[in-house]
Amino acid sequence: MNILVVHWGAYTHADILLTFTKHHIRFKVMEYIFKDKNNDDYFSSQLMVQLSETPYDAVFSVNYFPVIAKVCALQNVKYLAWCYDCPLNVYRIEETLGLETNYVFLFDRIQVKQYRKLGFNNVYHLPLAINPDRLNAVRIEPFEEEYYQSPISFVGQLYNSTLPELMAYLDEYYKGYLNAIVNTQLKVYGQYFIEDLLTDELVSSIAKQLPITVTKEQLAYSLATYITYNERLILLKQLSDKYTFKLYSKDTNPLLSNIIQQGYVQYFSDMPKVFRATQINLNITVKNTQSGISLRVLDILGSGGFLLSNYQPELAEYFIPDREFVYYESIEDALEKVDFYLQNDDIRPEIAKNGCKKCQEEFNYSKQFKFLFQTAGLYL
Repeated sequence: MNILVVHWGAYTHADILLTFTKHHIRFKVMEYIFKDKNNDDYFSSQLMVQLSETPYDAVFSVNYFPVIAKVCALQNVKYLAWCYDCPLNVYRIEETLGLETNYVFLFDRIQVKQYRKLGFNNVYHLPLAINPDRLNAVRIEPFEEEYYQSPISFVGQLYNSTLPELMAYLDEYYKGYLNAIVNTQLKVYGQYFIEDLLTDELVSSIAKQLPITVTKEQLAYSLATYITYNERLILLKQLSDKYTFKLYSKDTNPLLSNIIQQGYVQYFSDMPKVFRATQINLNITVKNTQSGISLRVLDILGSGGFLLSNYQPELAEYFIPDREFVYYESIEDALEKVDFYLQNDDIRPEIAKNGCKKCQEEFNYSKQFKFLFQTAGLYL
């Protein structure tokens, strides 16, 4: 098998290439930073040259790029896109998604069902993955232990939503309606209803009051990130006011005055140390990931860390709650479970061990790529 890999900076890239090497898959890397996912004459010409000169079995990329899909269709070469973004956030995606040479894999099953209802039968469900070989090789040196150890930690951004800026242009009725969506969705886990409440008529009326063009998808994303921001801020503040709490993020907030700001953490080598050394690793999934398991969850479990996560349908489907991980169903529930598991040092390690075993056996790159390639008619 010979694969052309288009690399644009995804942090899973190194693990993917290590997996290809492990399975003796021939590949060539084409590095490129896209300014426009849909149209790029220079990139298109370069990709055309690559596919004309060498007989590749497929082109692969992390996330979906219409500009790649169009060239692959012209050259009749399979395009394999495995996406860790949810939603895909690709402008006018319906114009290229159905191309016959496309095989697009999404980690959120509900998102897959939505595309399938629209007739895109070349969209498949595939959870994300970790590289056990790399994670198991990571060691925490004695001089690093104090830096990484913590009762609780969170790795991720706080999110800066555009919703407050948009709402500044709206009248009181629409402000109240959007605030009601925020307050309701913030309290509900396991069910995403933002887009159901944003009817076409409502979005059209809101758009008339805005100085910029906003689609239903953009408004839904703005709401989802704002809700996620509020949930993360509330939970991080309440926990950091009571416990030692380390935040690994570029984002800061004056409300988190008691939190220990650790800044950015390197994904490949340092993040596993955080997860392994922390007593409780917190996961707060962005709201518009409706059912899927985020990469952060798999990284925590695969590193041997204890996971406390918001409820996600697929997480509770693939992993056994209270045996391989723990989930919370409200802010109050999260606070209670942090209290309980910090006081029970004998229970946490066993749950972390079980979760790590399941994750490394069932969610490794070798297994996931086997499914991906077989779906596309290729074989390891």
